[in-house]
Amino acid sequence: MSKYRLAIMGSGSLGTIIAKAIATELSDEYELLGILSGRLENAVRLADKVGCKAYRDIDDMLLDKPDYVIEAASPDVIRDMGAKILENRTNLIVLSVGAFADDEFYTRMERAARENDCRIHMASGAVGGFDVLRSAMLMEDSTVSIVTEKSPNSLKGAPALEGRELSHDMEEEIFNGSAREAIKLFPRNVNVAVATALATVGVDDTNTIIRSIPDMQSNKHNIRLKGDTIRISIEIDSKPTPDNPGSSTLAAWSVISLLKNMVSPITF
Repeated sequence: MSKYRLAIMGSGSLGTIIAKAIATELSDEYELLGILSGRLENAVRLADKVGCKAYRDIDDMLLDKPDYVIEAASPDVIRDMGAKILENRTNLIVLSVGAFADDEFYTRMERAARENDCRIHMASGAVGGFDVLRSAMLMEDSTVSIVTEKSPNSLKGAPALEGRELSHDMEEEIFNGSAREAIKLFPRNVNVAVATALATVGVDDTNTIIRSIPDMQSNKHNIRLKGDTIRISIEIDSKPTPDNPGSSTLAAWSVISLLKNMVSPITF
């Protein structure tokens, strides 16, 4: 059986976890071609560890004709490069789901995927339960909310804070509004809210609350769906990656789970 050919955009903590897992646990089904990073030296460092190429730019990456490009970088990267990857007839696996809160971008990417006969796979990231949420949405109209709780350090630097330091003594509710507005103000913290919204009622109708919790050692997300005949509550509590307090290690492993599912004869 021929192997699927992969490339990764992003050489940070999440990209590193994904690359190492592909090179070891998934090497029978997938070939890791190379790494693209905002800094070539970072791509070289990771590529040397896992035995693949370091790409200089997107054109260099697309010349290799990967079957899938895994995005583990940032919303800006997927906005800048996503359409070009699809136009190369290459499938995408996306972690920065927040970029798709922009309706124009969503439509453009959907059109590019259709026209080029490829697919965009949204990784579940740091949350999950989208199968049951989507099933419930088929049954009846429902309301959906998500509460995200993180430490002040995890939220530090968000545009919404305008440089303000969050309290390390008191809990603060720092946002209460739609998922669309949340991703604008906290672009690196609430991909989970946009993913939940896209799987259910949409980014304008998914109520999103963000809380800063002093001394919190994990990132916690609680998703709730309420309908006339069904109630769903999903809580995920996971520790952030050591070198990136805004991201959960679970996000990287959601990509590995997706890759495993794609080649399994029995899927979930």
